[in-house]
Amino acid sequence: MASRQVLVIALDGATFDLLNPWLAEGHLPTLSGLINKGTSGELHSTLPPVTAPAWASFMTGKNPGQHGTFDFFRPHAADLDQYEMVNSSHIQAKLVWEYLSEAGVRVGVLNVPVTHPPRPVNGYLVPGLLSPDQGQTCYPPDLLQPYQAELGPYRLTPELLYHPDNAAAFIADLHALCERQSQYAQRLLADQPTDFCMVHFLAPDIAQHKLWHTNDPTHPWYNPAEAARYGSALRDLFVRLDQAIADLIALMPADSTVIVMSDHGFGPLHQTVNLNLYLVQVGLMRLKRGWMVRERQWAMARPRVWRWVGRWLRPLTFADVDWSQTAAYSLGHIGQIYLNVRGRQPFGMVAPEAYETVRAEVIEHLQRLRHPVTGQPLVEQIIVREAAAYGPHLDNGPDLHLVLDGYRAMAYPLFATEGGIVTQQRLGNSGDHRANGILIAAGPPFKVGQTLTAAHLVDLAPTLLYLLGVPMPDDMDGQVLWEAIIPTHRAEHPVQYQAAASGANQVNPLSQSEEEIIAQRLRDLGYMG
Repeated sequence: MASRQVLVIALDGATFDLLNPWLAEGHLPTLSGLINKGTSGELHSTLPPVTAPAWASFMTGKNPGQHGTFDFFRPHAADLDQYEMVNSSHIQAKLVWEYLSEAGVRVGVLNVPVTHPPRPVNGYLVPGLLSPDQGQTCYPPDLLQPYQAELGPYRLTPELLYHPDNAAAFIADLHALCERQSQYAQRLLADQPTDFCMVHFLAPDIAQHKLWHTNDPTHPWYNPAEAARYGSALRDLFVRLDQAIADLIALMPADSTVIVMSDHGFGPLHQTVNLNLYLVQVGLMRLKRGWMVRERQWAMARPRVWRWVGRWLRPLTFADVDWSQTAAYSLGHIGQIYLNVRGRQPFGMVAPEAYETVRAEVIEHLQRLRHPVTGQPLVEQIIVREAAAYGPHLDNGPDLHLVLDGYRAMAYPLFATEGGIVTQQRLGNSGDHRANGILIAAGPPFKVGQTLTAAHLVDLAPTLLYLLGVPMPDDMDGQVLWEAIIPTHRAEHPVQYQAAASGANQVNPLSQSEEEIIAQRLRDLGYMG
């Protein structure tokens, strides 16, 4: 049994860029109190800062090259227009709560993304985003049934899609989502005692995707009239979550350790970049010959024409690519580039011995891509794969990670949204992910008033194991956050290690109907086209 109780609250996508002014104005008393009596600072996310690899890295203490999850879907399929959504069985590493469970620590986990299908634990687990249902599939299977008559059906995601005409109802639904999840979390904390409990709130991520422009006068979508009505919506949601955190802390013993964190940060999103069309333009990708492909390419490049004929013609897709003449392609909405390597991709044409030469050519072309308004380079940073990740699954990840205009531009996740290379944002989002998440930790054995300077998402799994007295596996990439730990505690409680679990998980694909439900949900949330 653990010597202390640990509560982790995940505010998906939370960023100090928004929180700091609200903290200074006194709107978030719970978070302010935790910061004042604990340790806090930015928490660096994964590359790319996307939900699926970020939460997999949090759960495993490993980079994507070690656990094998790089995006919402799995690349390198023979048909890139058809994709397999990732699930918990794709994470090729043991999860932090599995190590805790094996050590006899009782755990409770609510809503964390990429935990469906639920892997058994010593306690309970309700999967989060990328689950095909709304919490019905959980561990143990009947966990939530006793509460539904009183609290209503469990919810993981919003019931309403955002549109400017229904913004008020959308915002109210996000508050209702937080309320329902908070009520269930409180009941489970009271009825199902655990040594470790984690509660994840998805609402702040969704709200920032859809409502960022209402709080940002510099955003192209900013409208003073809309801002007058909804400009406080993001703040008000975090105020609601601040109270939810207070309610959960009130149910914990006084000497509990409380951690508030996010998987990534957030910032404004201005434009979409159709990277595959740029690769076509510079000759790194070739389309199949044929008049239908040429006609659709011509029409897509003319928005007024496409608005009419696009009702009858399908857009260009990966099915139109001549892979025998294609050196590189883009797949994923942050800005991921894959080389079409022979022996790795199904229709690869780049010889492995030419990899470095071709990659350098791709980089050179990407550096020439210009912002259509400023004329400045649109690709602000290019990170090669070996600088972004390492491990046995490195070949499954991107060869290049792009930062497009400081993440103010994002790549269209599939082939292309229309015929222009740089277009208006087409997924309905005015905000998107950044690498700077948050970490606030209070209670024993964390220092008081310490500012974190180098905390990474992968450091949380080993730190949680350390807090609960469980030896750290010797293959984790992360380290215990020693800069946050009181020195006397560190001296009295040196970190212990255990041999890492060997072998890979058996992948359990979801049914076609489950895949379609998840893909549609991600489209509704603005993650996929």
